[in-house]
Amino acid sequence: MEHKTEYRTQNTEDRETDEEIRTRHLRAFGCVNLFSRRWLPKIWIIFSFIKSFLTSLFQREHLFPSLEKGGEGRFFQFDNDFLLRGCAFICVSLFTFHFSPFTAFAADNPLNKMRDETMSYFKPITGRIITVEGKKIVMNAGTKDSVRKGMRFQILREEAPFKHPVTKEPLGKLESLVGKLEIKEVTTDSSVGEIIEGDAREGDKARISEMKVNLLFCQSKDADWYLTDSYYRLLKETGRFNLIDTSLDTDVPAKAVEEAKRLRADVALVLTSKKEDPGTVLSQKLVWVSDGVQFSEMNANIEASLEKELSSGDKFFKPSKEEAWLQFDLAFDARLMTVCDIDGDGKQEIVLDAGKEISVYTVGVDIQPALGGIKIEGSVFDNRLRLDSLDLNRNGRDEIVVTAMKNDDIVSHIYEFNGSEFVLLYKDKVFLRAMGNALIAQAYSRSEGFAGDVFVINWDGEYKKGDTLQLPKGVNIYDFIYIDDPRSGRLLLACDEWGFLNLYDGKDMRIWRSKTDAGGFLTTFEKKAPSLPIDRGEWSVKDRLWRINGEILSVKRFPLLDMVKGLGYRKAQIKKLWWNGLSMEEGVLIDNIEGTLFDYAVAGDKIMVLSSPLFGIKAGNILKGENPLKTELYIYKMKGM
Repeated sequence: MEHKTEYRTQNTEDRETDEEIRTRHLRAFGCVNLFSRRWLPKIWIIFSFIKSFLTSLFQREHLFPSLEKGGEGRFFQFDNDFLLRGCAFICVSLFTFHFSPFTAFAADNPLNKMRDETMSYFKPITGRIITVEGKKIVMNAGTKDSVRKGMRFQILREEAPFKHPVTKEPLGKLESLVGKLEIKEVTTDSSVGEIIEGDAREGDKARISEMKVNLLFCQSKDADWYLTDSYYRLLKETGRFNLIDTSLDTDVPAKAVEEAKRLRADVALVLTSKKEDPGTVLSQKLVWVSDGVQFSEMNANIEASLEKELSSGDKFFKPSKEEAWLQFDLAFDARLMTVCDIDGDGKQEIVLDAGKEISVYTVGVDIQPALGGIKIEGSVFDNRLRLDSLDLNRNGRDEIVVTAMKNDDIVSHIYEFNGSEFVLLYKDKVFLRAMGNALIAQAYSRSEGFAGDVFVINWDGEYKKGDTLQLPKGVNIYDFIYIDDPRSGRLLLACDEWGFLNLYDGKDMRIWRSKTDAGGFLTTFEKKAPSLPIDRGEWSVKDRLWRINGEILSVKRFPLLDMVKGLGYRKAQIKKLWWNGLSMEEGVLIDNIEGTLFDYAVAGDKIMVLSSPLFGIKAGNILKGENPLKTELYIYKMKGM
């Protein structure tokens, strides 16, 4: 085994590095800054309102005759000092009451217990090896020192003394890393371990370092997003881990370990969740990456009340995210995208419509062609309207669903990668859309655009027409998404031709309409009259509506000039909407997306946005002597924000 020397003195305790101190100060400053920007103005407005209300109230003699200034029977002096104290008391009471649900759950929050369980394996501990017999060692630290079975220690050997370069005063001894051991048995004052790397001698030190642990955070595809996100934040706040994200969605530890090796993590954490009345069971497995040994497994029973508080906390208090985590320049003609697992390896690829061809990419520190650069060839006459993906035939590889306008007609294709090339599985003159795990379709009419009912396409060895969907009048294939409410049943949210969102109940009655429109659609066509040259209006391909754990995402565009639409868009937002049982509430998830937003996709805890700068020109590239005509891919992280 290669020996590594650590320049660590024996008599000097580990101290915070400059970087850790700066991080701690910035974190504290960020909290104060966030409070001052977001809450102080709101508290001042509430304070002013209460002060005005109390002033007007106490001045009404018919309500409080005994409070009339100078009147007899007055039992206290009403002055400005009393008013200010009363306002402050009410504000503090309201603030405390408002946040009491979150603090009430803190003490017995199962996520806190799971976090503490994880932390317990990485508590910095130093012991001394007192016995060595082959691969078996005994260390002079036990349960009283927080040692537990499954822990892994570094074996350090003291070497030459380390002296001050000027005074020659002994400062300690150098230590070399000579091996690793795993704890097998623990008593109060000692523990028994097994050497898994290198060797050990009596007198060697065994240590769990204070350095941050590189931990891969991996969750299954069906894991509850709010729970995993809340747990991610708890781990992040400890400062003990370098949390490494991954686009891999799996509940198989072996796959997580393989991904962790690729990303150079020390430990893989795998989360799954399962609904069990009356709440959810969140399960965690911890695995050492070096040899794939699982050393911990625990379950946390999350009550429905806590689950509700976590989700509502995200909805109302999570800040909008304006800074992209990653950003890449793409070809100017990139317009549509979908994210899926093309080759069945458990990792997601990005599929992009780039003019004539459809290309597949992987994203890491850079964006690179996937599948050896194999593409879906097309034609310059293909005007693609929609890219989707799903695994309808259940073979572990997602199919790519393409709908395009060609020669004044609609044609859709379904492709699948067979390991060496893309093969065509299906072709028809209908609109196609993947909606969750289902594939739906609708006919095309030159005079109306969308024609007839929306129907399901099933897979039974081949693609077959299935049942018809019952939709409100005027709602077409790309307009809607379902919302399942425990009390109201299945609701339907749909975008109309004017860009307004409408909510329908199970009887197709509209129960809500958005106050503002979407700002315009990018893909519109004229409704053609059979013979007469008259204006019959337009039909549009609407932007995607995504559902994430009860919230709906939608696109809002802002024209360059509100009074003159058609000159382009200065920015866009991704908005979020949620049903509170009585009405739809709205918020902004991502703001200030520069230019024209073409398409977006959700992949795990990330949102990928395809957007073009204003007029399609990236000015910075002109100064660099590069092509200024670009489309950009922004990747935003939802987790831990």
